[in-house]
Amino acid sequence: MLLELGRSLGLLAPAGEARALDHDKWVIDANRAGLRERLHEFWRYRRVLSYFSTRAVKGMYQGMSLGIFWLFARPLLPIAISAFIFGKVLAVPSDGVPYFLFFLTGSCTWMLFERGLLFVSRSFSQASSLMKKVYFPRLIAPFSAILPAVVNFGIFMVLLLGASVYYLVTQHEWYLVIGPRLVLGAAAVVLTLFFTVSVGLWTSVWMVKFPDLKFGLRYITRFWFYATPVIYPMSQVPPEHRWLVYLNPMAPLVETFKWSTLGVGEFPFGPLLSSSVVIAVVFVGGVWYFGRAEAAAVDDL
Repeated sequence: MLLELGRSLGLLAPAGEARALDHDKWVIDANRAGLRERLHEFWRYRRVLSYFSTRAVKGMYQGMSLGIFWLFARPLLPIAISAFIFGKVLAVPSDGVPYFLFFLTGSCTWMLFERGLLFVSRSFSQASSLMKKVYFPRLIAPFSAILPAVVNFGIFMVLLLGASVYYLVTQHEWYLVIGPRLVLGAAAVVLTLFFTVSVGLWTSVWMVKFPDLKFGLRYITRFWFYATPVIYPMSQVPPEHRWLVYLNPMAPLVETFKWSTLGVGEFPFGPLLSSSVVIAVVFVGGVWYFGRAEAAAVDDL
């Protein structure tokens, strides 16, 4: 593993808090690197990012008897059961589109966040064996852990396309929107990725200090899920109470993706702008906190 990492890196830095001044010289000092230095170091070690990302994706299906097929079969069953309960049994409205398609579209963005947050939160602990042996920017660990969630998002998109083809054949109607508004849907996905990493920069360090957080985080995301308009449309929320829902930064992201993909609901311009500001603040704060807490977290591994 170390040899493979070394080949990906091309240069093994000395252990400790090291900072590159040029291609060949290294200085070990007690000064904390600033944001600019950390980003420069992150870019220099970008090949390590690729190594960890590829390793994380391979871990998604290695050891499974059904292989890659299981990646598609695993999310389909809980989505089908949830769609039956909320769409058929409870008759939750879906703004004129089949509820399964409505629920699957909302789940695309939400699962990108939920699964990504779990992956990023565990990243520090999973890379502990290498962190104790060689030096590389610790910021690479949480950023590389987001790739499995991106792959999972791609799987959901394939399921969404397959469901749309099914309804085209059975109901002779194409529900997906094709047009410029898809750009806004892509922007919502990118913002979701940034928000996932931003929160994960905090939780990845906390999970080292408090291992029980891995159980509590699942409960938190479950409550967070019901506070996000995934299983219900915003049209069912009274107008005077919608601002409460939009206090959740994930709400405008999910709503924007559904609006751009299915054409349901309204484009939440104001809430989306506010959510972008919140994400930027959480991200900057996360990078700052991660830089201050990473050394102590490595000692606790």
